[in-house]
Amino acid sequence: MQAISLGHLTLPVDDVSTLAWEVSAGDTPLADGESSAEDWTYYDDIYVKCSFELDLETTLKRLRLSANARLGAVIIARPTGTPLIITSDVRDVRSGRQQIYLTVPGSQISGALWLEFQISLLDADHSDSPFAPKRLGNTVFRVERKITLEGVAPRLPMLPVSFADHGIVSSDSSLWWLRLTTRDLAASASAAIWLWLNVDNSSISRMLEDADSTESEIWLRFLEIDFMRQLLREALSNDELSLQIAYPEESLGHVLSSVIRLLGDSLDQVQQRYQEDPGRLEAELQAKVGGK
Repeated sequence: MQAISLGHLTLPVDDVSTLAWEVSAGDTPLADGESSAEDWTYYDDIYVKCSFELDLETTLKRLRLSANARLGAVIIARPTGTPLIITSDVRDVRSGRQQIYLTVPGSQISGALWLEFQISLLDADHSDSPFAPKRLGNTVFRVERKITLEGVAPRLPMLPVSFADHGIVSSDSSLWWLRLTTRDLAASASAAIWLWLNVDNSSISRMLEDADSTESEIWLRFLEIDFMRQLLREALSNDELSLQIAYPEESLGHVLSSVIRLLGDSLDQVQQRYQEDPGRLEAELQAKVGGK
């Protein structure tokens, strides 16, 4: 952990004493300093608590601020796989020990999760020092922690959604929808590919409520196979995809190329086989995915 420099006075790490993170993935707490949530799934919210302590009078003097200046503390969460920024409520900083909390919805995140604790200026009051922070929001202290969510557990990029809200007639009969937010092959796959689960469907709702039941396990297995089938369709319909290009790992192009390589060494070959007998090719894909 380290302080930052933004052209005005900032606080050394030692000034914010007993700074401690407490992070849990669902009901599973992460040990102090642990950086990987191995058993995290999209059903598990991330619970964050940051405890800190400082002497406010000494802090304001160090920053060359008046005794009436106000500082605020906040936790900011940035998942790498989704274009979201989630923040806690801003808490006024006072002397002594304080805690600040944030809940990050598991269904809205993927990849890795960057957690940032900030202390920023809420009200400068007045200061004659040219080095003092003066603008609302000037950050005077910042530390980060990275939590890797993609561990050993198999997961799909699933997001519970009401299909009725998207104008789908008789939505309670629909199950899921593979939605690509972009077809840019260089884009992050975890941001581009989302499997929307229809919460209007009773079977899907039961699966979301109890992921460990036998019924849910069967649905998830079927869902995984259908997910790969739809990725195959997307790969074959993308005119820009090429197996000769080394796409960045974790990119959309890398994922779509990997699906094609499961079925053949050549994109043209797989496309021809799909045109001749799509059912047989999809059955081969089922066998490969189902055998994992």
